[in-house]
Amino acid sequence: MIGRDHVPPGASTARRVTRVGVAANLHKDNARAILRDFLPLLVARGLDVYLDEELASEGSALRAGKVGIPEACDAIIAIGGDGTILKVARRYVDRGIPIVGIKGGRLGFLAEAEPERVAMLLCEGRFVIQPRMRVTGVVRGPDGVAAEFSALNDVVIHSTGYSRMVGMRVEIGGKLLRQFSADGLIVATPTGSTAYSLSAGGPVVEPTMDAILLTPLNPHTMSMRPMVLDASETVTVRVTSAPSGVMITVDGQEGMEIAPAQHVDVLRDPRATSLIVGEDYDFFSLLREKL
Repeated sequence: MIGRDHVPPGASTARRVTRVGVAANLHKDNARAILRDFLPLLVARGLDVYLDEELASEGSALRAGKVGIPEACDAIIAIGGDGTILKVARRYVDRGIPIVGIKGGRLGFLAEAEPERVAMLLCEGRFVIQPRMRVTGVVRGPDGVAAEFSALNDVVIHSTGYSRMVGMRVEIGGKLLRQFSADGLIVATPTGSTAYSLSAGGPVVEPTMDAILLTPLNPHTMSMRPMVLDASETVTVRVTSAPSGVMITVDGQEGMEIAPAQHVDVLRDPRATSLIVGEDYDFFSLLREKL
C-alpha cells in the first residue's frame, strides 16, 4: 500500500507514487488550464501519467499521458471539485485506486488542494489514505432487483413533481421506524454528512467513521428527526403515497423513477473509496473554514 495508511505518529510507510491517472470535469472553466500546466509538472517529476477516457479528445493538446487508466495506477487525480471526485469514485470503485482531488470549487470538503501541493504530496509520500464508507441503494419490486446504485455521499428518495409531499414507511433492519410524510429522505454516509444532509439539518459526522445517517427533508411531523445508525443496518423505504411520483437520486448525479410497487433498500457497500489527504489533514479545521 502506498502512502501512510493510519500509521501511528512517528512511523513511516510512505512509498513514492510512480503511476497516476488523471480525470477532469472539462465543464469547469479552469479545468483545461489546470491540465495544461499540471500534466507537464507530473511528467517533470518522473511520474507516468494516464488519462481518463473522457480526456481522450484532449490528448493531442495536452501532449502528456496515455489514454486509459490501468489497474496498476498508484493514484487517480480528479480535477474539478467534489462532484468530479464523486463521479470518479463511482467509475473506478471496483479498482480500489486511491483518489486525490484538486480544488475546483469553493464549498467542497473532498478536494485536497492546489495542483502544486498535490504533486508534492504524491511525489514525496507526505499523505495518508483514508478509507471512506460507501452505501448501496437497491431498488426492488415484484420481479426482484430493478436497479442498484453505489454512493459515496448519499441516496435520496424524493418527489419528481411540483407536489413535493411523499408518504413513506421507513424500516430499519426490517423493523418499523416510522411512517410519515415529507419532501423526501436522505440516507447518507459520514462523508456525505457535510453535503446535502448538512443543508437539510443533518448531523456532522467524522468522515472516516462507519455509520448510516437518516435526514428527513422537511418532515410533516416533529417526531421524525435526523438519526445516526450503525453501519450494519439496512434502511428500507416504502412509498405509501406520492401524487407526483418518486425517484431515487444517487450522489446528486444519477438515479431513476420508482414505481408504486417498488421499494428501496440502502445498506453498506462492501467496497470503500480510498481518498488521499495530506498528512496534516485536519477535518475540524475544514469545518471552521467551510461552515
